[in-house]
Amino acid sequence: MLILNLDLDFYRGWSEVIVYPGEFVAEYDYMDHDGVQHHVEEPMTGESWLAGPVILSWEDAERRGEVQGYNVVIHEFAHKLDMLNGAANGCPPLHAGMSRDEWTRVFDAAYRHFCERVEGGEETGIDPYAAEAPAEFFAVLSEAFFEIPGIVRAEHPEVYGQLVAFYRQDPGMRLAAAGESAAGVGAR
Repeated sequence: MLILNLDLDFYRGWSEVIVYPGEFVAEYDYMDHDGVQHHVEEPMTGESWLAGPVILSWEDAERRGEVQGYNVVIHEFAHKLDMLNGAANGCPPLHAGMSRDEWTRVFDAAYRHFCERVEGGEETGIDPYAAEAPAEFFAVLSEAFFEIPGIVRAEHPEVYGQLVAFYRQDPGMRLAAAGESAAGVGAR
């Protein structure tokens, strides 16, 4: 769905999808900003590597629709789009006619506001995981854009407009035309 109105070239530079039966454990080391080395073993439902594969849990891919707005496949493939211009940062390469300054202004403001809401314990229609980083905000909002477009449009109308322009489609209009609720109610 993500590249329905885009070119297949948006998924250039890699060709592998690895599917595990269920959650898998990612094991990695990293150094934090203070120079402290950490070792992490973390259960995951999906992962995307820069110039590498998309890794998915089949069990979690099948859960699409069980949790409003959750779709691990859309999430991980949105990361691949984001990585087309380097490490995932929440800003994929934009089409001619789209303004990087406008994208950045809209997404930065929405991300900051969303983080404030999550930190304040406020309920949102969007998965709080979106507050983890700008790259996660883009991937989670992409999931929600396709799964519960009415909620994205209501909570983040400017982001919704940017996603319509980027993905070159409007899932809310498609759901409305199909007689389903664009807010996700009844679409499950």
